Amino acid sequence: MNQFKSAKIAYVVFALVIFSLVANIVYLGVTGKHLISGADIATFAKSRGKAKTIDYATRGEIYTSDNEVVASNVKKYKLIAIVSSSRINHGKDDAYVKDITATANAIAPIIGMDPTVMAQKLQEKVDAGAYQVEFGTNGNDLSAGVKKQIEDTGLPGLEFIESNSRNYPYGDFCSYIIGYAKGTETDGVKGLVGEMGLEAIYDKTLSGENGYKVYQKDSKGYVLPDGILEQKDAVDGDDIYLTIDSSLQRDLDYQLATEAAAAQALKASCVIMEAKTGKILALSSYPSFNPNERNIEDYKNFFFDTAYECGSVFKSFVYASSIESGLYNGAATYESGKYDYGGSRPIRDHNNGAGWGSISYDEGFYRSSNVAICNLLERGYTNRDELLDVYEKLGFFQSSNIDGFDSVAGTALYKTDKSRAAYLTTGFGQGSTVTALQLLRAYSVFANDGKTVEPYLIEKIVNKETNEVTYKGKTEYSEQIFSSQTVLHVRDLLKGVVTESMGTAKKFNLDNGVQIIGKTGTGQVVVDGGYSSTIYTKSFSGMAPYEDPQIIVNIVFQGADNDTTQHQANVIKSVMPAALSIVNKYNAPETTTVSSDYKLDSYVNQSVSFVKSKLESKAVNVQVIGNGNTVLEQYPEAGSKVAKNDRVFIKTESNDIVLPNFTGWSRKDVLTFGSLSGVNITIDGGNGLVGAQSAPEGTVVHNGDALTITLQ
Repeated sequence: MNQFKSAKIAYVVFALVIFSLVANIVYLGVTGKHLISGADIATFAKSRGKAKTIDYATRGEIYTSDNEVVASNVKKYKLIAIVSSSRINHGKDDAYVKDITATANAIAPIIGMDPTVMAQKLQEKVDAGAYQVEFGTNGNDLSAGVKKQIEDTGLPGLEFIESNSRNYPYGDFCSYIIGYAKGTETDGVKGLVGEMGLEAIYDKTLSGENGYKVYQKDSKGYVLPDGILEQKDAVDGDDIYLTIDSSLQRDLDYQLATEAAAAQALKASCVIMEAKTGKILALSSYPSFNPNERNIEDYKNFFFDTAYECGSVFKSFVYASSIESGLYNGAATYESGKYDYGGSRPIRDHNNGAGWGSISYDEGFYRSSNVAICNLLERGYTNRDELLDVYEKLGFFQSSNIDGFDSVAGTALYKTDKSRAAYLTTGFGQGSTVTALQLLRAYSVFANDGKTVEPYLIEKIVNKETNEVTYKGKTEYSEQIFSSQTVLHVRDLLKGVVTESMGTAKKFNLDNGVQIIGKTGTGQVVVDGGYSSTIYTKSFSGMAPYEDPQIIVNIVFQGADNDTTQHQANVIKSVMPAALSIVNKYNAPETTTVSSDYKLDSYVNQSVSFVKSKLESKAVNVQVIGNGNTVLEQYPEAGSKVAKNDRVFIKTESNDIVLPNFTGWSRKDVLTFGSLSGVNITIDGGNGLVGAQSAPEGTVVHNGDALTITLQ
């Protein structure tokens, strides 16, 4: 009985609920309002909105082969001054600029403005009833250090908008290859877009993909708890690791800039490649630019984008073809000086056609005789069709792509001009044009038993989140072009160019006992439709050691011949020993030694004493820049691995910088100190360690002060 009664009650309650729902639906349909609350449903629906936020992806970073970060992400800040008194409360603090004069006097010097100009700008906005004021370029892209300086004033109404920016900690380091990315904003979405070099070529790879969250808001505009309607996680960009060695690249950048400037060169380029693999270990251009400032004079990458008449460095391939054909006789003689081919004037040797009398073809190579080439080409020492096929197999006169960099083809004059002159002059590097990349690839044939190796710049691409290698560079060889016997013969000839008394490359002899071999060249430069009488292209293509080449170099200067060969030799003699040591290091046998690498955290905004203590406990050498209490910047950056006794730099908020004792420091560490401190450091000497400094240890210096460091 009780069960029946309970069931009846439940039925009645259920019926009432159903009736209420039906009645509400009918009422809603007729009036548009809720039956009980009387709320307008349309208005309510409108009041419930959605909010969408962007989950920004982190742009991938670019590393050298030895794990130095050369393109990284940093936080930048925009300064905003709230000037409206309507915003009167902000916690316990005033929320707007109350004292314009005091604010301008304190803040303007920090961001590089005139206090009077800032005060006037603030007052004009107040008078106009504006809510806030921005300060243009002076107030944009502020560092964390500048932000802290402003915050430390304690002045009200000063706020910051945070954004991501790209930082290139080494400045003009390999800048034409790395390129740059700059900030953009589209429909309120901020980002970084690559505009040059690898930053542009691999922009999609580096950028990743932004995510988002869509939230439900209530009638008052507040996000509802657990109100996520839709979500997509951001995918961070991949990291790119170069084949470039940071120490070698910095040395090459410095040496090339120094010697090219001394020679008053208009342009210069130098590349260093591991002969057996094709890894480009260093690649420098002059003049360079700082991607942080983008002070670019010429957007053309000389190594890839410039085709030029290379001069006598091209002769090696004519000789190689002659040897390969079995027609070459190095002991045979010819009359040097001039070669009459029936043109308006004869082809001359580089000593104004005086020549050296009757000499052997071997000697003609050492002396870089144009007339020797003419005789080889026309007097039965070469086969024309086979030679032109060799040019093609070596990669001359055709475009190519290296890790996304398109290289121009150059021009084979003999293809459009069927004259004897075009064929002959191509043989000694005039008329036809090639690129530095083509020469680098072609000379590798003499280091790889008759095959060329394809140069490459990217060692690997790594997923930032999973550490998975998504791409790995590899060594690629051409077909067999020359026999082993031909290669050995040509290497002997190239050795003679450096070691023989009449050789044109004597100045390139290394001081460390390692035998370098190679060929010099001088090409004329076309200006206004004709050859310049004052501007030349001077080149050296070489390799070391002679017995089994491990390193290939190509250096080019364009400009007046101001002892150019000596300046080029200074560069090569400075960097070649370091390049060889790198290859030896890479090829060293594996050991079972356990790695003691330590991964750095982010120490920004932490106390100096804490960071110093933490790093020193790991046997890391800590160099503090400034005498402040808070870390503003660090190098290497967070995530980098350091080993025992490696040097880590931390920069503080103080402008007073006490010089350390630089004795025994490397060039790389000295330049890092200069970059972080703002001290203008000039380095004298070669590639050794620091032996002397112009100001003693303990000297207090500031941003912009000069210091000279001497290497042993």
